[in-house]
Amino acid sequence: MHTTDMKQQLIKSLLELGSEQGLDTISLSMLAKENNISKAAIFHHFPSREALVQEMFVYCRTLAYRHKATINLAGSAQDVLMRAMEHWHTMYDEEVMRSFYRIIEAEALTHVQAAQIKRTLDEMLIAQSSVLLESLSDSGRLDIEDLDLAIQSFSSVVQRFLYRILLDDETDVSWEETRFIDRFCSLYKPKE
Repeated sequence: MHTTDMKQQLIKSLLELGSEQGLDTISLSMLAKENNISKAAIFHHFPSREALVQEMFVYCRTLAYRHKATINLAGSAQDVLMRAMEHWHTMYDEEVMRSFYRIIEAEALTHVQAAQIKRTLDEMLIAQSSVLLESLSDSGRLDIEDLDLAIQSFSSVVQRFLYRILLDDETDVSWEETRFIDRFCSLYKPKE
């Protein structure tokens, strides 16, 4: 296997195993066994376990930024917010990213870089929510007096839905998301 391919394979294995068992429980020996290579072969690609973990974070951050997309703001408030939910679902549905987000959630309390990434991801969701709700309010599709409160409440509920997806909650959350968006839009329905 080519050096670059093996590095990516090791990163993907660490992601998969780390999301299932916890990042700190995955040893280089386990990783070597999973990939049918020797532990020494891992050191050919990464000088240390910590270097492999750092490379995993860089790799996934790059993938996350590639997934950023512009959410179409045309249509009713419900249409726009449902498209936003679909966009966020897409980011959480891809297996590599799903493993990454699981690791970030699980390791944020004990791993400095995971905590920084979690903060950044949370801030990105809040920023996207802000743009969406500001646009819907400015265009008259929603009548939001306290924009900060609306952004905080909307993004908090969306984060809860996405977290449930990461946990593989057996409950289909799509009907709950639809109900939430309908109620949210009803609460901020423009006065006639």
